[in-house]
Amino acid sequence: MEKIKVALLLSGFENFADVHLLKSIEEYLPDERFELKVFKIDVQNVAKTVKEVEDYRPLFTVDFNTKGVIWGERENEKRALQDLLGTLHFTIFTEDPHFHAENVWNLRNSPNTVFLITDLRYGQFLGALGFPNIYYFTPCVNLRLVPPSAEKEVDVVFVGDAIDPAFIVETWNRFMDPPIRDFAVEVGEFCFRNPEVSPPFATDYLLPLMNPQFQESFNKFRQENPTKYFTWLAQISVYATARRNWFILGFLEGTELTVVGKAEGNLPDSFKVADITSFEERIGTIAKAKLGLMTFPAYVPSGIGFTPLEVAACETAPMINFRSTLPSFFKPNEEVIVYNALDRLDIEEKLLFYLENEEDRKLIAQNAAKAVKERFSCKDRVEFFKELMKGAYEQIVQQKQAEETSGDGDAPVS
Repeated sequence: MEKIKVALLLSGFENFADVHLLKSIEEYLPDERFELKVFKIDVQNVAKTVKEVEDYRPLFTVDFNTKGVIWGERENEKRALQDLLGTLHFTIFTEDPHFHAENVWNLRNSPNTVFLITDLRYGQFLGALGFPNIYYFTPCVNLRLVPPSAEKEVDVVFVGDAIDPAFIVETWNRFMDPPIRDFAVEVGEFCFRNPEVSPPFATDYLLPLMNPQFQESFNKFRQENPTKYFTWLAQISVYATARRNWFILGFLEGTELTVVGKAEGNLPDSFKVADITSFEERIGTIAKAKLGLMTFPAYVPSGIGFTPLEVAACETAPMINFRSTLPSFFKPNEEVIVYNALDRLDIEEKLLFYLENEEDRKLIAQNAAKAVKERFSCKDRVEFFKELMKGAYEQIVQQKQAEETSGDGDAPVS
């Protein structure tokens, strides 16, 4: 039996979270039914990559966060490669689609595109744009990438970026009109004070409170420039996340803490910033910590994200702010330490308690690692992915058989 060919298109800009799924697809997708070939897009000669993919003749193409979508032109119209070649394309969203607004917007005319999302609210956004083929799966960890149990040399790692939110507002001055910028700050602050609220909801809630002139100009802005509006929402997510992180770090002065992420701004002298240049360095640093402190980013609006799973897989006790969806993934205070995102005393007390009480901390770390192994394996996610492709393949075969029976062999694959 001829194998089903799958092409994985990599842009070179995949993030650390993508590594878990990327390596898992390479490892677990090929079998007696599926063949996989990885293509690294040559940005200096995209036509060369297109020719290589075309010669391979895949039935399915795959990328992450639309970064591997290649655009061509037919009849003076911009078209995605999957539509030009007649392949069925799966794009895996490990990031908020708002960050890729232009590609997402242009894919509205691509009938051959399927979205795999790792947060349910990503699906709400895509569904609102009219996309029909959306499937959800929980983030996961490739357990083969997790280093062996290591000595816990570091008390606390803060896994996330430590960026002064004022720096973000400064960058906005370059491309946002002052009224739009000021409203972005207002929405971002609202999201900071209400950790369960997403930027789109906060925008719709606060806009009627603004003066009528601004309401009119803002509505005109988002109606006439939808992709710029989506990018504006993504920027608010970045600000709200930075505000939340900076708030927590701001009162932990004196704590010996290592930041595993970008750092911009004046941090306490007791903090260190890990020099991370690779996935291996990142997860290796996490594995050496007793406790991993995190906040839910605003751009992970309802799911768990990949970072808490990585921390747990390393048998580093995960500590993250509580929100209503968390118990769907981890049992609070059994598999994860939870805190109130706006309660300084709660954060300080729990951090101190679990650092001083090794037995309690280790129990949570062990339970968390066990939960990841049982419920959040990337091998299971790849199996789900393969089942989707098998179902699509059967539909394509049935469609071709129907076309041959009717004598119409020129209909496009959909």
